[in-house]
Amino acid sequence: MNSYIQYLTIIIGSQKLSGGDVILFVCILIGSLGLTILALPILETSTSDSLAFFTLGGIGFFIGMIAIFIIRNPSANARSFIKFVPYFVLLFHFPASLVLLWISSVRHDGVPEFALDYTFVYWMFLLVFVVTIKSMDRVHQRQFEKVQD
Repeated sequence: MNSYIQYLTIIIGSQKLSGGDVILFVCILIGSLGLTILALPILETSTSDSLAFFTLGGIGFFIGMIAIFIIRNPSANARSFIKFVPYFVLLFHFPASLVLLWISSVRHDGVPEFALDYTFVYWMFLLVFVVTIKSMDRVHQRQFEKVQD
């Protein structure tokens, strides 16, 4: 986590940010927060207990996805941030979901079927988020290379 903060400090401190970069950073962080909120129902045993988490986390997740699709010509700052986000998701959200699954198993004397099913669905959300960001980064890389030629 400390290296992540140093990485962002170097990126943000070395160049001036445009308003679009700041909005992109905020929207992707809202998407990441949405993924965090979506992980909390793993602790529950049914969907009725966690409807608020589904709603709030889903809205945050979709805000992040929309921000990723809307950006057309990201700056160097935004591109470096977009490259780092998949690693952040895999290093933070995936282990956190495993910890929540373990807590759920301890709390309920075994893993509830809902927790296993929901964990699988949650991992699909993580996969969609990572694949989308990686594919959009490739698109932006190709656009950048065309401009350079």
